[in-house]
Amino acid sequence: MIRLAKDEKIISITRKHWFILIKETLFVFLLLLLPFFIALAGKILSIEYTFEISGSTITLFVIASSIFLLLIWMMFFMIWTDYYLDILILTNKHVIDVEQKGLFSRELSAFRLDKIQDVTAESNGMIQTFLSFGTIHIQTAGEDQDFIVRGIPKPFEVKHNMSKQQDLLMDQLRTVNISPESLKKLRR
Repeated sequence: MIRLAKDEKIISITRKHWFILIKETLFVFLLLLLPFFIALAGKILSIEYTFEISGSTITLFVIASSIFLLLIWMMFFMIWTDYYLDILILTNKHVIDVEQKGLFSRELSAFRLDKIQDVTAESNGMIQTFLSFGTIHIQTAGEDQDFIVRGIPKPFEVKHNMSKQQDLLMDQLRTVNISPESLKKLRR
């Protein structure tokens, strides 16, 4: 659960681009065709996939195909869960990157907007350019804190929103900060 400060507002929530989900699940859907090709090959080559247990005939192919399709469904569910739970949250004070790693592992990175030194957006290749998605690199003031978020839709718009929120936050901090000289004058 992500907890925000009382005066913190969510500006945007960004999930990965839909093309990332399709690219990752394409192999899974191709694997779905495998049992049908095996059944077709069995018919052509006249191979029997049946055996008898306690007077009832069980088709070995049906059992194996059912187990295989169940495993394929589980793979798809894991890919979809990873896709759905990977989000980039922009608030008026923080950037929060949630990366799901498997079903029971999650990595949460949060950093303040005033600590961001550089945000770079890139869209490489024909597919990323036409479908408008890409990668965002966020460099913070830490030693080796460089966050890379891949597969973000409209990365240049997300970068612009981050920069805009960062500017607004910096303006707020400048108006709240009182210089030491003015603090001395107030105490007199």
